[in-house]
Amino acid sequence: MGASKMKKFPSLLFILLGALSACGFHLRGAGQYELPSNLTHLHVMLENSQQENDPLLVAMKNALSTQAGVTLEDNSEVPRLILFGEKSDSQVLSVSSANKADEYLLKYEVSFRLADKDGKALTDAQTVKLQRDHAFDRLNVLSTEREEQELRREMQRDAVQQILRRLARISFLEKR
Repeated sequence: MGASKMKKFPSLLFILLGALSACGFHLRGAGQYELPSNLTHLHVMLENSQQENDPLLVAMKNALSTQAGVTLEDNSEVPRLILFGEKSDSQVLSVSSANKADEYLLKYEVSFRLADKDGKALTDAQTVKLQRDHAFDRLNVLSTEREEQELRREMQRDAVQQILRRLARISFLEKR
């Protein structure tokens, strides 16, 4: 690049960044969500789980604790976010000429609903469904298994972010 082009590059970069921020662009999963005022105090629970450190429950609590104005409560005198129906599955997408699986489709889904302190439903149950392709390398099985585990954790994090986005869009609670 010539000297004059190098001087113009930072200016062009700032103009492009300004245009992106002006249109409201944000990286996916990196944003804050403004929850309705009725949901600023929440009790999060995982239905039919005996584990206190269940990865889905921990991920949801961590995500909610980073949201401005949201307080997580351990008592049941506040609305409850109830997570349930978590499922993880896979199916073969492609098979090699040696009749061995080459690629899988990983599926993940989780459902949630909101209930008031008395257990009365505030929302209908909603389900978040995600899927990812995963190539299987028979020559590097350990690495492939680690990659699959990371993809499953990523899908769980994405599902948590989708639940937060859906909670932020709930507006009818304000009218009750």
